[in-house]
Amino acid sequence: MKSIALDTPFVQRSWPTMALGCLLFTVLTIVGAHVSFPLASSPVPITLQTLAVILAGAALGPVWGPLSQLLYITLGVSGLPIFANGTSGPGVLLGTTGGYLVGFVIGAWVAGMLVKSGSSWLRLSLGLLAAHLVIFVLGIAQLKLFVGESVGALLALGFFPFVPGMIFKTAVAVGLLKPSRLGWFRS
Repeated sequence: MKSIALDTPFVQRSWPTMALGCLLFTVLTIVGAHVSFPLASSPVPITLQTLAVILAGAALGPVWGPLSQLLYITLGVSGLPIFANGTSGPGVLLGTTGGYLVGFVIGAWVAGMLVKSGSSWLRLSLGLLAAHLVIFVLGIAQLKLFVGESVGALLALGFFPFVPGMIFKTAVAVGLLKPSRLGWFRS
């Protein structure tokens, strides 16, 4: 039997371990949704969800990370009140914030693809910021269907208020994911 060094960043994990990680990040996304602050100037609330999303992608990789977000969306669409502000149902996915929810899946995939074993602090930070930006691009694209504003107005509604939080959540994620810790779940 081949032994694995304890400092090996990416150890092959069994599917039950990865499934447990998937469930953990689904729950963290649910908790992040309930830490919600509505904005008077935007139909999109400030939440901690994107922190869970980028952590899921980076920690679980480009398969299990997005699966955690698909599970989150599936549970919310099925009627469990787990979306921001305790909402649920398919109307949320089809509404003003639905693009952000779809962005969670793609954002987790981007984080999983860009963050690799041995990533430098810079690569880790840029990968997580790229994942955030994907979420915002998809969110703003769907938001446009409902508010029909100019690009500047859409950015004012669906991006600019969230930039400080995006930077803060990326910094927190980088601190939690220090390059030496990336392989805890990830296979």
